[in-house]
Amino acid sequence: MAQDMLISGRAQRVVVVAGDNASGETLLPWLGSGFRALGAASTAAAVEDAALPFDKRRAGMVMGAGGIGMVLETEVSTMERQKLALHPFEVKARLLATQYSNSAYHGAALDRKHIGSELKRFLQEVELIHGITKAEIATHGVYFSHETCTHASSASSCAGNEVAALRTAFGDDLLSKLLILNTKGFTGHPMGVSFEDVTAVEVLMQQTVPPIPNYAEKDDYLGELNISKGGPYACRYALRFAAGFGSQVAFALYATAQYE
Repeated sequence: MAQDMLISGRAQRVVVVAGDNASGETLLPWLGSGFRALGAASTAAAVEDAALPFDKRRAGMVMGAGGIGMVLETEVSTMERQKLALHPFEVKARLLATQYSNSAYHGAALDRKHIGSELKRFLQEVELIHGITKAEIATHGVYFSHETCTHASSASSCAGNEVAALRTAFGDDLLSKLLILNTKGFTGHPMGVSFEDVTAVEVLMQQTVPPIPNYAEKDDYLGELNISKGGPYACRYALRFAAGFGSQVAFALYATAQYE
């Protein structure tokens, strides 16, 4: 929505702030019991046995909390400020494209067909407007997953639906090249905070990626995936996927500040 405001000329700069305390003592009894009723929350006693993105042992999410802030600005506004700034500053990254939609499929479950079709539409728009192909994103980018660690079921796994959508959009060959990242294994699953977006910017700045935490056992149902082991990684793009209750689906593509 912030990018829409910038593109439409309604603003030159937008400050985006998000925060929640889903795992706090006030909300946890309500949200925790709700996710338990859905069969989506982990009951493991140790975090290393619960936070298992893409791992065959995954059996439920871990609730999380926190806050983030981002400043989005048009290129023209940024260049004008750089001319007048008393203290030099640099652009950290570029937000190239966003897309959000709703399939009205289900209150809680993900619709892999809708996610796949929307991702294909997003990638086609990116290529049309920016000339960046999905092959370039796969070979020179990273993917920030929505994966919540819900149970490893072929019927309703978050990871299963997400990976199926990725295969629909990228195909097996390109997907095997796309480096898969995940933040919820570190932060837990907040309800209204997008840790992935600020981490995407940091990855592009530092050219270093975090590992998929606690990953030890491959899930054959998900197939071959390029799971991050962490460390230095040269990348130009960061593709981010988010999903929300009520069949909300969103994508964002970031690029390094040097992108032209």
